[in-house]
Amino acid sequence: MNKTDPGKFEFKYRISEAAVEQYEKEGKNFTLKQVSRQADCTVADILEYFPGKKAILQFYYTGLLVRYRLMLEDIEGFDDYLLAEKLSNFVYTSFDLLDEHKSFVRETFTPLIFCSYSGTGFEQQTRELLERFFSGDPRISSSSALLMNRYFYQVLYRKYTVLIRFWLKDTSEEQEVSMELTDKYTAFLQELMYSAAVDKGFDLAKFLFSNAVFSSGFQSIKNLFPEIEIRD
Repeated sequence: MNKTDPGKFEFKYRISEAAVEQYEKEGKNFTLKQVSRQADCTVADILEYFPGKKAILQFYYTGLLVRYRLMLEDIEGFDDYLLAEKLSNFVYTSFDLLDEHKSFVRETFTPLIFCSYSGTGFEQQTRELLERFFSGDPRISSSSALLMNRYFYQVLYRKYTVLIRFWLKDTSEEQEVSMELTDKYTAFLQELMYSAAVDKGFDLAKFLFSNAVFSSGFQSIKNLFPEIEIRD
């Protein structure tokens, strides 16, 4: 996972938060001048780090994940948590962080993040976190580990963004449906990744073929299952 320059991140995040607050007040027509005044910097300072308003707003989402990553440093033994515990902690904390400017998130998450055709910092940070959770877990079965490639993490990222969109539309009390959905989804992933059933299947297939169990064809099946009556 990439190291973050604390000073640079703090400055960029201050700019992005100021932009979000201006967006909430003025809508899409906020100006960089307004952002610079609130962030106590110059427009030139902003343009040194961002090409425009869209990049600033996208960085707000990226910054939330950097903040979460920094939070993990204060959780003792986090890497020893079960997979479902890591994933649910990540999703729940994401909901809390996004809730800080929920009206902004409701309006912009889909166009800026979910429907972005180019890779975003938010996607990169999410996939790095997920890779940390999965690749560092010794309880994952060897067969499940074979699935852990870039396509696997891309699918997990998309599922994570779908959870966020569901949470944004959830009208249940205290978004309890979103919480229950998160619990069920993370528990399912853990069961899938920890299961040794596929490993045992591979072991059985390897044994059968290495010992030429099927080489003599039909007669081998009769020897394996003598209680089965075979009729012509």
